[in-house]
Amino acid sequence: MHQTSQARGVRGLAALLIGSVIIAAHGCNYLIPASYLIEGPPKAPAAYELPSKRTAVVVDDRLNRMARVALRVEIGESTATGLLENSVVPEVISTRDSVATLRRLDSASSPVSIQRIGESLGAEQVIFVELDEFNLSGGREEGGPEAVALVKVFDITTGARLWPPTGSEAVQSFLQDIEPSLITTSAGRREIEDKLAARLGEDIGKLFYAHPRRELGGRLGVKK
Repeated sequence: MHQTSQARGVRGLAALLIGSVIIAAHGCNYLIPASYLIEGPPKAPAAYELPSKRTAVVVDDRLNRMARVALRVEIGESTATGLLENSVVPEVISTRDSVATLRRLDSASSPVSIQRIGESLGAEQVIFVELDEFNLSGGREEGGPEAVALVKVFDITTGARLWPPTGSEAVQSFLQDIEPSLITTSAGRREIEDKLAARLGEDIGKLFYAHPRRELGGRLGVKK
């Protein structure tokens, strides 16, 4: 009976270790699930599955939250990169063309429709991004540079709104560990702006494909 109990204990320990791997680093041992090493960290699912169509990312800064038009291009290009690298859509129209078209057609007295922008670009669908916040000096919650965008998706071929059904999907992005002295110089502020715009574009793209979870930033939900 003693041998049987001991054998059971050995088998139980072996079964426990099958699902884990011990890694030694700098004198410390870490017990890591084998599934983590094989599959990577847990992933957040896509909030919405985009149709596989020719897509334009249109970034609107009607509230003039950003100091430079080039930042709109950075946001759109970062979004497009994620979509293409993850094979979400077959083609994304140049963000520079999207920004130029919006500036040419739009005016404060007579805002252009998203449908017209999409048609002018030859897009089949539009991801419309409206800047809500772009704050270098400190976000509302985390205290670092923060950006918030409101996102909608439209089918240009049918004229239908695809997602979300109402309101806009709010996306929040943060930058961490920014050297405080950067914000005191023009070059430093530009560097932070570029990084924040790229991060926001990345987070917008992640609405449409599964991705590793990150502690800060991401979806805020639908804003009415």
